[in-house]
Amino acid sequence: MNRKGYLLKGKVIDGTLNAPLEQGAVVTDGQYIAWAGAARDLPPQYNADEYTLIDLPGRTIMPGLIDGHTHISFGESRSEEENALYTPVEFRTAKALYYARKILQAGVTSAFDAATTYAVAQAVRDAIDTGMFPGPRYTVSGRQITNHQGLEDSFPSEMAFPVGQAAVLVRNPDDLVEAVRLQVKDGVDAIKVSGSNDNLITPDAQDISAFTLDELRCIADETHRLGKLCSIHARSTVSSRDAALAGFDNIFHASYIDDAGIEACLKNGCVITPTLTLLVNLIEANRAMAGASGVEAFEREVAAARVNLRKAYDAGVPLIAGSESGWSPVPYGHWHAREMEIFVKLLELTPLQAIHANTLAATRLLSPRYRDKVGKLEAGRYADILVVPGDPIQDIALLQRPSRFDYIFQGGAPIDRTPPAPRRRMWYERTKTFLSGLYVYDEANGQGSFLPE
Repeated sequence: MNRKGYLLKGKVIDGTLNAPLEQGAVVTDGQYIAWAGAARDLPPQYNADEYTLIDLPGRTIMPGLIDGHTHISFGESRSEEENALYTPVEFRTAKALYYARKILQAGVTSAFDAATTYAVAQAVRDAIDTGMFPGPRYTVSGRQITNHQGLEDSFPSEMAFPVGQAAVLVRNPDDLVEAVRLQVKDGVDAIKVSGSNDNLITPDAQDISAFTLDELRCIADETHRLGKLCSIHARSTVSSRDAALAGFDNIFHASYIDDAGIEACLKNGCVITPTLTLLVNLIEANRAMAGASGVEAFEREVAAARVNLRKAYDAGVPLIAGSESGWSPVPYGHWHAREMEIFVKLLELTPLQAIHANTLAATRLLSPRYRDKVGKLEAGRYADILVVPGDPIQDIALLQRPSRFDYIFQGGAPIDRTPPAPRRRMWYERTKTFLSGLYVYDEANGQGSFLPE
């Protein structure tokens, strides 16, 4: 007998901040959710004769995750140089499609791509949308707009701006408008701006903004006029505040945001996507490497973010969870749910608030074609659903173990969870490095010794 869909029973977390239903049910019909609510209220037409019953004691039913910050084209690069200078665009695209499957298998059924090399992210989005390859429902920005003070112009001025960099370099106000219009013409869902640098690249990054307030307003106004979302990389105090004043929809990071920036976020409806996972992973990885550089800058930023982002959340600014997957410290398929644990442990959100940040709240970043169709267990939305063992309200970290999930549904169908075959890096993906440190002569021991740098 052909079944119409699935009848799922268990504890239900619907993606909102409403209390979970201890005895809940969700019904799927085709690609969509037909009904969701308390099991005692289940209409009689939704029964085990018509629908495939999944009733597993001790399980939780919840929306598929929405990762608010990925880089599907970065290929787990270990440095800016690897990302911008190596790997042909054709192979980048093939890798991205391979990695999109890994992201989906981690329980991420929708995602935002926050800057791409070439137009890889657009191609991946379209290949997934047309059913050619499995992956999350993607909303994508293009190459982020930067100037000389922005994050992406990190190469020496003596060399040309790399064609493979995940950014477009603008030099004057006219370039700003042209960059926005060209990317919209080329099919992006959102515009991304490099509004500040990073502490590990420039030590005073928390004190400056790459663009003036008027320039940011120019970008935001033109982006919104063309019906697109506007996001910005902004770690510093000034860049975070000016982005909010300019009317950007989303600020990535905002670690050093101040009270004026928080007030501007509230006034203009701006959300913050911190992506603390990258920083925390870098701290842990650097410690494991016994002396690798940069950890102090990451620790300073996490300490500042812990205070400032909690203050922003208490004031009413929505926080969205994102992993920044694509760099080597946050490889695809591994860390997409860690931001929720960080929100709980460092920002002291409740587990339900953290799950909300990784589901319904994250729809604020999505294209209109998806925004009201995912993120919540509600009739009429896509049946993008996780069935997980245990209770993430009691143990938020269990969402970081997707191999133990009972089911991952996308569009009402259980996904293929067969792990993709391991891949090896091609020789042309690697930075041409002899050693990541110095091999010195140790006179006391009469032998060579490696000093990491």
